[in-house]
Amino acid sequence: MNGIDISGWQKDLNLEVVPCDFVIIKATQGVKYTSKTFKEQIDKAIALGKLVGVYHYAGGGGVEAEADYFLSVVKDYIGKAILCFDWEGEQNPNFGNPSYAMSWLKYVKKKTGITPFLYMSKSVCRQYDWAAVKSFPLWCAQYANRTNTGYKREPWTDSKGFGAWESPAIYQYSANGRLTGYNANLDLDKAYISAEEWKAYASGETVVDNSKKSNEEIAAEVVAGLWGNGDERKKRLSEAGYDYSAIQAIVNDSVSPAKKSLDEVAREVVKGLWGNGATRKKKLSEAGYDYAAVQKRVDKLLRE
Repeated sequence: MNGIDISGWQKDLNLEVVPCDFVIIKATQGVKYTSKTFKEQIDKAIALGKLVGVYHYAGGGGVEAEADYFLSVVKDYIGKAILCFDWEGEQNPNFGNPSYAMSWLKYVKKKTGITPFLYMSKSVCRQYDWAAVKSFPLWCAQYANRTNTGYKREPWTDSKGFGAWESPAIYQYSANGRLTGYNANLDLDKAYISAEEWKAYASGETVVDNSKKSNEEIAAEVVAGLWGNGDERKKRLSEAGYDYSAIQAIVNDSVSPAKKSLDEVAREVVKGLWGNGATRKKKLSEAGYDYAAVQKRVDKLLRE
């Protein structure tokens, strides 16, 4: 599913015309700030039949104080929206202490019975040990560049993994999204969970077990770059209980050189989307492209 996350910065956004399957809306920050546009934005999204989420931006003041403040503001939407904790460095005095975020997640689950999502950049997933909260779904951010873009079917991500998580539930891949009906940048997100799973997380009825995903679903994640490459991919898939050979066969069948022209792939290489050196050669070969032909076209483009 394709979606956006918004706050007071998008107060003039018209959800009736901007295409999205889901909207995640900023509600609060710290223990004093409530977004002035929160209620209007979420009520509109719900009225339009969108899947919704609400998020709290970590701002200090104490784990329980922050959580209670957030829950007091979003209380009318508990059971309807997924709950999210935005863990970033700016205006967050506790950023170097991941146990603060972990405690917030556990406290909210204890208070509501709902499993909240944890938002952070992909690099932070690997910077600290998040094993204690890997059962909480990950909403992760990483951008290929700052170029304006629409929704992407297979957004770029590096192959270094997501720390304690095998893959994210939601992936934010651009802060420079441009969509019909809104003439400014938007955060673009892709959900790797279904609408039914989203609703289950919102209601607290169940926790989605990624091991129940089909080989076809996992293969789509592999193509999207969520499971790494080569031996790393094989290791991670095997450790997660998947049949690597079966999934790789699906991937090989689904990825074809005909999907993109030689020129399109070469231009992606120039932009840095396929890595460099041996990594580039391996990724292009695994995707079914003729590395030598692509590289020849790249060299020509660079001379033009």
